[in-house]
Amino acid sequence: MNDHEARGRRIRHAMKLRNNTKILALAFELNVSVSTISRWQNGGPLSLEGACLLAENLDISLDWMLLARRTPDLHKNDAISDKELEWVMSLRKRPDKLQSLITDLLEALPCRENSR
Repeated sequence: MNDHEARGRRIRHAMKLRNNTKILALAFELNVSVSTISRWQNGGPLSLEGACLLAENLDISLDWMLLARRTPDLHKNDAISDKELEWVMSLRKRPDKLQSLITDLLEALPCRENSR
């Protein structure tokens, strides 16, 4: 399976995941033809505009849909924040022993309920 076919498969999966399996309804919502939706599902050409419309309508991560990175829900609030990403990237630059100590410290600290 090539990358385009895999993308089409992810689009079909996202439609099922969001209970949006009616191609005609999706085409109407996106203001595109039914054949366009079918072409996307089968790995045909997909413009950036079309990809953004599809990702927004299906409420899925554009990164996941196009590149198979992580999960369809990566874009939601439980995804890592910019600050958290900065911490992770900083931690990766530290020696293994320090990483281990910091991990042990974090695991020893109590978690707050509803921390977000």
